[in-house]
Amino acid sequence: MTVTANRRSLLKAGAAGLGLATAGPVLAACSGDSIPGGGDGEPAVEYEQGSAALEVELGPEIEGVNYPEDYVGPKHRELEPFGDGETEFSMLGRSIPGLSYPENYYANLVEEKTGVKVAYQDVPLGDDGQTTVNAILSGGDLPDAIMSGMGLFSPSQVAIYGEMGMFVPVDELIDRLAPHIREMFEQFPEMRSLFTAPDGRMYAVPSMNDCYHCKTGEVRTWINSDYVSADEHPRTLAEFESLMAELKEHPDRSSGDPLVITDSTTVTALFNYFLGAFLPVSATHLLLEGGTVTWGPSQEGYREGLSWIQKQFRDGIFSADMFALTQEQVQRLGDAPDGPAFVVAYGNSPGNFTAVNDPSEERNPGRIMVPLVPMEGPKGVRTCDWDWYQIGSPNFVITSACKDPETMIRWADYQFELGMTIAMGAGEKGVGWDFADEGALGIDGGQAVYTRIPNEIDNQVWWEWGPFYKSASQRHGEAVDPDVPTIEGVLYEAGAAYEPYRIPQESKVPPLMFTMDESAQVGETETNLVQHLEQFFAALGTGRADVDDDADWQEFQDGFTSIGLDNYLEIQQAAYDRQFG
Repeated sequence: MTVTANRRSLLKAGAAGLGLATAGPVLAACSGDSIPGGGDGEPAVEYEQGSAALEVELGPEIEGVNYPEDYVGPKHRELEPFGDGETEFSMLGRSIPGLSYPENYYANLVEEKTGVKVAYQDVPLGDDGQTTVNAILSGGDLPDAIMSGMGLFSPSQVAIYGEMGMFVPVDELIDRLAPHIREMFEQFPEMRSLFTAPDGRMYAVPSMNDCYHCKTGEVRTWINSDYVSADEHPRTLAEFESLMAELKEHPDRSSGDPLVITDSTTVTALFNYFLGAFLPVSATHLLLEGGTVTWGPSQEGYREGLSWIQKQFRDGIFSADMFALTQEQVQRLGDAPDGPAFVVAYGNSPGNFTAVNDPSEERNPGRIMVPLVPMEGPKGVRTCDWDWYQIGSPNFVITSACKDPETMIRWADYQFELGMTIAMGAGEKGVGWDFADEGALGIDGGQAVYTRIPNEIDNQVWWEWGPFYKSASQRHGEAVDPDVPTIEGVLYEAGAAYEPYRIPQESKVPPLMFTMDESAQVGETETNLVQHLEQFFAALGTGRADVDDDADWQEFQDGFTSIGLDNYLEIQQAAYDRQFG
C-alpha cells in the first residue's frame, strides 16, 4: 500500500488545518534559528545535490540471488552495524492491528543490522493519526524522526515544514552517508527531482514504490466474464452500447440488477474511464498542453464525453444508484451467490466490488470480473489515464530536534538494501520468504528474485510507511505460480492491457510542490472545484441537468470561474514552471 506522490492531503486540509498557522512559535522553541527560505520558494541554502563526496561505501554484494537480466533496483549486500547500541532515538511510526514495536520482528531486525536503538511512538493510520501528528507538530515536542509514508505528509507539506525549519535537509546527508539511497538516485534520477522542495533542498527521504498496476488504478474498469467472453469484449463505444442493449434483456439477469455500477466515492473514476474515449483525461483533471497547465472539464471533448455518459443513464445502462451506493453495498452485489450481479464496474482492484477477493478460486468475483480495456470513441480517440509519476512518496523525515541526523540517515539507508526491503513486508527470511530458485517466474514472467512462504507471520512486518526501495524490478521479482492466479498477477495483467492506450507523459502534470502562500490558496479552491464537478455529474446522471443544453453547460463552466479556476491554474503554472520549466 502506497500513496502516489501527490499534494491532495495538504490542499484539502489547508494550511491552518495542518497546524501550520501555529508553526512559528513551535519553530522558535525547537531551533532558535531564523527560518530558512521563509516558505517563499526561494533557495535557502547553497548546496548542489549530488556534489558531496560519498563517505560510506556500499557493503559487498552477497552471492546466490537470481536477478533477471534487466534487473534495476536494490541488491542483497552485507550490512555492518554502525550505531553505538546505547543512544536511543525517538521516532514516530504508524500502527496497525497486531503490531507492537518492542516485539516486532522487523523493528528488531533493523536494530540488529544498524546497531541503533529506537523508541517508537505509534499513531494510527487515517484521520485519527493525522490529528495526533498535527498536535505533536504544533506542540513543539518533536521526535528525532518521523516515518511519514502512507499519506501522513504530502511532498508539499514536507517542503513547507522543511522551509520553516521543522525538518532538516537530507540531500547532503544522503550524498555523504547513504550509499543505498544514493544508488537509487543514480538509477532513478526522478526520485531526486520529484521530491526536491521549491527552495532547492530535499527534506524527506523518498521511498520508491514503482507500482506498475497502480498507474491505471484511477480508471481500471472490469467486465463480467459470466456474460461476456474474452472474444466478445467491445473495442468501441458503439460495440459497448450494442452489447449492453443485448444484456439488458438477458434472460439470466434480474431486471433490478445494474449493468454498469460503482460506489459513490468512485463515480469520477468510472466517468474518467469512459471520457478517455473522447479526450485524454487525468485523475487530477489537469493536463499539459505544450507546457501549459489546462483544466480538462472545460474542454469541448469533455462535454462530448459527458453527453455520451448522460445518454447511458437515460437508456438505463448506467445505474443512477451509483451516486448513493457505499462500497459495502457494491461488494454485496459483487458477492451475490450466483456471481456478480452487475456487468461492468470500476475497481482499483477487485476489492472495490468484492469483500472476498481471491482469484485463485475459480468462482471468486476477483476472477469472474476481468479487465475491460479502454474503448475507442466516435472520433477514433482511445486513451486512458496513466499515472506516470506514481513512483514513490516522502517516507522519512528528520526533525530539528534530532542531535545526530547522520545516524538517522544511515538508519534509513540500510533499509534500502534488498533483504531489508523484502523483510519489511514479508517478515523473517526462511519463515515468511526466501530467495527464489533459478527458473522460478516473477509477476512479469521474468526470473523471480524471492518467493513468499505461506506461514503465519504475526507481528513481523511493517506496512509501507517507512524507508524502503521497491523498484519495478524488485516488485515484479516476487515469485508466482503461473497456473494459480494471484491478486498481484491479475493487477499486473490489467496494467499491461491498459498500457497501449496510456496518455503520453508530456500530457501529465507532475506532482507539484507549493509554497505556503500558494498552498493556502490552492487547497480550498481545489476542494470546491472537485465538489462542483461531482455535483454536476450527479445532476446529469439523475436528469437534473442536461449537458447538451448550452445554458446548463455555461452555468457549469461559470461555476468553475466563480470558484477561482483562473487563479488556481495560474498557481499550478507557476509551480510547474518553477520545478520543470
